[in-house]
Amino acid sequence: MIVQLRRTLVAFVALSWIAIEVFVCCFTPPTPLASPLTVRDAVARSRSSRCQSTHLSMSTDKLWGDHPFLAVLTEPDACASSKRIDETIHAIERATADGGVTLVVVRINDDDDDGTSENKWVLLKRLSELKQQRLKEGIRDFLLVVNNDVELVLRAISKNIRVDGVHVKEYKAHMIPDIRQTLQDAVEGTTVSASNDTKQRQQGIVIGTSCHSIQSALDTYNLTPRGPDYLFVGTCYLTQSHPEKISLDQLEGPSLPGRIRDVLFQSFNDDNRSSSGDSDLSTVAKKPPIIFAIGGIDEQNCNEPVKYGADGVATIRTVMQADDPREVVKLMNTAMLN
Repeated sequence: MIVQLRRTLVAFVALSWIAIEVFVCCFTPPTPLASPLTVRDAVARSRSSRCQSTHLSMSTDKLWGDHPFLAVLTEPDACASSKRIDETIHAIERATADGGVTLVVVRINDDDDDGTSENKWVLLKRLSELKQQRLKEGIRDFLLVVNNDVELVLRAISKNIRVDGVHVKEYKAHMIPDIRQTLQDAVEGTTVSASNDTKQRQQGIVIGTSCHSIQSALDTYNLTPRGPDYLFVGTCYLTQSHPEKISLDQLEGPSLPGRIRDVLFQSFNDDNRSSSGDSDLSTVAKKPPIIFAIGGIDEQNCNEPVKYGADGVATIRTVMQADDPREVVKLMNTAMLN
């Protein structure tokens, strides 16, 4: 009697589970079809995640820090007067307060007739002092490069002022190997009075350039023995920096940085396969540069280029003209991470 009752109970439980499964299968609403925009976003996120994990294993190190990367460029008139220098320093001081800025680029209009050259030297020294201040505070310091002025960087190196490198104009990109060698020779030639810390950090020469097409990016990547460490890729959105581009069809768009990154990594992988098993270290494939999206980038749209595969973004006025640069940097980093 007890055995039969137990069998009946087991059968009842089994039938109950079957009934529940049938109910779930029959009455669970179907998953709605994804819209084209949703599909595009999913593909972009998948590509971005794949590229980012690959890139992190090769190109992020003590020099660059963690993804995503944020670059801030000075405004063209940053050295027009002592007041503008003070305003520029204040903005960058606020922006870098939490270690959220990876790269600072001194990019101004050059005009030797109004003392700009000497003002730029003053600005560079003050930014270098800010780098050291951030380091003493235990905050990640930023990389500091100068746009299109190798002589100023050489002057800084000779005086043991901490500057990390130079941003080379796109039409001069073919000169990057020679420029890198010149800067490295200057570092090696610094006097023995330089501290070991200063020498060690200066030896990590950083050279970047800009590009507006896949072919231009490939040309710089294929430079021998080594191309740029980073690329500014644009123009992503309408911006005051390119007033000649007045409509969306004139822009390169926010997806170009990610597409360039894909192409460069494909080239990197192809080179690695072809050189595998070769004991000659000179044939080892060069790692691709870090890709910054640039052009009209703000806290509202900075996530889009990263979603398409960019390593980070670069901006000018969004940070430099902000009421609170520190808060804007926080917003941008949060948006890129999300």
